Amino acid sequence: MDLVDFKMTKDGLVLVIKDYESIQVILDQIVSKLSQMKGFFAAGDKIMLMMERHEMHSHDIPRIVSLLRQHGIDVAQILIGESFQNDLSSLSRMKLLEERETRSGTKVVKKHVRSGQAVVHSGDIVVLGNVHAGAELLAGGSIVVFGNVKGTLRAGLNEGDSAIIAALSMQPTLLQISGYILREVSNYEEPVIVQVKNGKIVVEKAKA
Repeated sequence: MDLVDFKMTKDGLVLVIKDYESIQVILDQIVSKLSQMKGFFAAGDKIMLMMERHEMHSHDIPRIVSLLRQHGIDVAQILIGESFQNDLSSLSRMKLLEERETRSGTKVVKKHVRSGQAVVHSGDIVVLGNVHAGAELLAGGSIVVFGNVKGTLRAGLNEGDSAIIAALSMQPTLLQISGYILREVSNYEEPVIVQVKNGKIVVEKAKA
């Protein structure tokens, strides 16, 4: 069963991923599709990505984006909705910010991440600014924000529950580390470290 397909719309090409059980099946199908479309894409081409069960599968987005980048394809936007429609106006959009990686593989964002923007990386993410409500960070490793967090942070999507989240202050929409999710978070006006302890997410004030 094909769970992956490229759809052409008036706004551009969309990679549509249907609901699935195994991310490896999805990655294999993407590689197969790209092989069938050999010669269609040029290096640096940009597409949009839509996962029909975004909330359930968002933790896999860094692996999908990384695989596409290995094939010279950049994801410009993530579309959010229940099902794909040719008229994209009914779908919410998250614009991916393009930031270079350091030599260590960390992605450093030297500005605020605003509503409607997302940063996706298979390794660690460092933000030198605020993460606004309506913005989202998805990291395979840890996340460090030198600013205030009001958006959604998802860490450890590759690294697992050893990843951490740290910020100077936060009142986030949602926190996730690996498969652990925390939806209701108090307002912290001082530096905090978020990690998994005893099978749950714990938010603690950073020690001097």
